[in-house]
Amino acid sequence: MKLVSREFFLENRDNIFKRWITLFWDKFEESKAYLIKGGSDPFQNPFAYQVEEAFRKILDFFCEELDFESLDPYLERLAQLRATQENTLSLALNFLIDLKSLLRETWGEEIVQRYGLYALLEIEDVISALLLRLADYYVRYKERLYDLKVDEWKRHHYLLLKRAGLIESSSKGKTSIEERCI
Repeated sequence: MKLVSREFFLENRDNIFKRWITLFWDKFEESKAYLIKGGSDPFQNPFAYQVEEAFRKILDFFCEELDFESLDPYLERLAQLRATQENTLSLALNFLIDLKSLLRETWGEEIVQRYGLYALLEIEDVISALLLRLADYYVRYKERLYDLKVDEWKRHHYLLLKRAGLIESSSKGKTSIEERCI
């Protein structure tokens, strides 16, 4: 399936990218943004490189066939990055809402005049679908991070109790507290 407004994205991809990535970087604290905005070299600034590559792929997605599976690796990467940075889902996924707002406010009238209201609604629906896919990935990575923290907490406290002599090993080599924690 192709978007009705595919031609619009082909014509304006670079301009949309520049405005969208600026909105994204502007949300960071000034001290962090200075470091991140320094460039998108994959070796000197891998975070900025990953974000910009994913943003470009999302815009390419609108210019080509709407194949969500081809975009999934980039959405997954963005979810990984955002899951480690943001505590809330709304803050982590806000950049897609920013894209929707940017398109509506900056080019909305042009899209409606050239392609009709259906085209604008179609774009917003696709962005909403991307948002849902990204939310799934984000939650998955947040759960992984939580599991890692819990496992680390269990290991840390088990060793403290064992060193204090408050637990004994059973005949199987596991202690009673270890069996309860793991």
